[in-house]
Amino acid sequence: MSTENSDLSSQPTSFQADCMASIKERFTTEGFSKGARELLSASWRKGTKKDYCSKFKKFNTWCCTRKVDPHKISLSQIADFLSYLFDSGLQYRTIAGYPSMLPTVYPPIDNFQIGQHPKIIGLIKGVFNTRPPVAKLLPECDLHIVLRMRCSDLQALRTDESSMRIQTKGITFIRHGLAKQDREKHFGAKIFVPTYTENTSLDPRKCLFQYLDKTKPLRKKLQQDQRGKLFLALCEPHKPVTSQIISHWIVQIIKQAYSDSESSGKRKIHAHSTRANILALLWHFFKAASINSILESADWSSESTFSRFYLRELDVNVLQKID
Repeated sequence: MSTENSDLSSQPTSFQADCMASIKERFTTEGFSKGARELLSASWRKGTKKDYCSKFKKFNTWCCTRKVDPHKISLSQIADFLSYLFDSGLQYRTIAGYPSMLPTVYPPIDNFQIGQHPKIIGLIKGVFNTRPPVAKLLPECDLHIVLRMRCSDLQALRTDESSMRIQTKGITFIRHGLAKQDREKHFGAKIFVPTYTENTSLDPRKCLFQYLDKTKPLRKKLQQDQRGKLFLALCEPHKPVTSQIISHWIVQIIKQAYSDSESSGKRKIHAHSTRANILALLWHFFKAASINSILESADWSSESTFSRFYLRELDVNVLQKID
């Protein structure tokens, strides 16, 4: 197959505007059975499928507006499309994602997958050199956006014996279903919540016992598949909550904690450490940002400053293990 003149004529005659439909059609023409096609399609997570479909829609629109036959797309036309994305002002990381999407729909060119073709690799390098990614300091983040990444893990927690074990030292949860970070060799990680003996009113283990006792009558009224969910809605009919609700709960508690501490004078927020900046640093820490990045952003000289003033009761040695 030549670089410029060969087309992708092996593509189905009815080109689909929907990415996943086009992928399934390609699997069909390649001779895969229905069962094999379904498993191949399931190899992409929901988020990946959504991302690919969005990119494919943009590519399909580009083909239509330029009267380019998507069945006979050439390497030079793919390069023109990537150049169009660059001229549209898109950043390097966004453009670099498109060569990963195209091979799912189109077969190799010159025995190279599209994203691995030397010409495409060179073009992407050109994008990087011309418009390199901008290194940003930790921004003032939107707590709702940050929390949404992990609230799905909390929303998936269950109370049945196979999912939760209450021990003297704390509570162990096993998350059911796949998390965003789960892979073939990394999944089913346990979540351990330790007890807090210094203040029983803040002890998660004690709170869990009380919560399960209070919600026991409510769970009996739910459907069988809903009773095992840990977190239930505050309002009737008290069904299991969504990750968005959990995110809202956490944000409101944090805001209330800072508001109460400021009004009572227990903690003063100075001009050089505004509430937004403190929360941004804390949440970037909990979403696994490098401790060195946090220190540089806050202009702190050592981990002990972060631990002493913003992560009370946390051993500095814990921070040193993060990087």
